[in-house]
Amino acid sequence: MTIEEEIRQAQFNSVQQKAGMNLIFTANWLSNLYTSALKPLDLSLQQLNVLTILKGQPNHMAPVNLIRDRLIDRMPNVSRLLNKLMEKELIQKDRTLSDQRVVHIKLTPLGLETAEKGGELFQSVAYVLSDHQAEELNGLLNEMRK
Repeated sequence: MTIEEEIRQAQFNSVQQKAGMNLIFTANWLSNLYTSALKPLDLSLQQLNVLTILKGQPNHMAPVNLIRDRLIDRMPNVSRLLNKLMEKELIQKDRTLSDQRVVHIKLTPLGLETAEKGGELFQSVAYVLSDHQAEELNGLLNEMRK
């Protein structure tokens, strides 16, 4: 279905506007697919992103600033996101002895297990693009952000 059919808009002011609207619409569509896939774990995409970042770090631990810098969705309130993960007992906060201002976030064993299950669910989301088309799309998206 075309973007015009999806949002019931006959035309756009420019092909650039149409591409932007199509990208936003498709990003939301894809986000909804991932949100549905992660529902059994009661995880948001942002929460899975944090768990995945930590899973890839030595000792499954990282300072808050590293997490903030690597988030896909660079929302301003990382503290609230981390607090929700702590409530679910997926992470723990540790202060370093040498500098009490530095807070390290560490995956708990449950957090590691959840990160792995979440990764599997994330990978299970399928959409109809060949590897070649996906590479082409990646190139175009990278070009767009220049």
